Amino acid sequence: MKISNAIPQLPSFDLMLTKNFYESLGFSCAALLTEHGIAILERDDIVLHFWKTDSEEQAQEYGKVSSCYLIVEGIDQLYQEFQHNRVTFRYGLQTMPWGMREMQVDDPYGNAIKFGEKLND
Repeated sequence: MKISNAIPQLPSFDLMLTKNFYESLGFSCAALLTEHGIAILERDDIVLHFWKTDSEEQAQEYGKVSSCYLIVEGIDQLYQEFQHNRVTFRYGLQTMPWGMREMQVDDPYGNAIKFGEKLND
């Protein structure tokens, strides 16, 4: 038996706005089921699920405490891609004292999306 993966489920009020934002990060839309209040976005091996909140205020409130950390290979190239696409960063690429090189982007509802790559020992 093995548990092999986790899929973050993040709040969104406007699923189309969320879809467009994540497409600017290089994700593609695997499913947009507005009648069910669900959006699924993918990039490489990463899958993110979004669920529709009852109001924009609720999405903003939940987004303040929602986050995910995505492990990356080639974070310098990803950072350059994001800069080219004019992505706004909460903080740009930094080397952290815990042995990671990481950056953070906040989506339109405040969900914190961190990207990190482990430094070589």
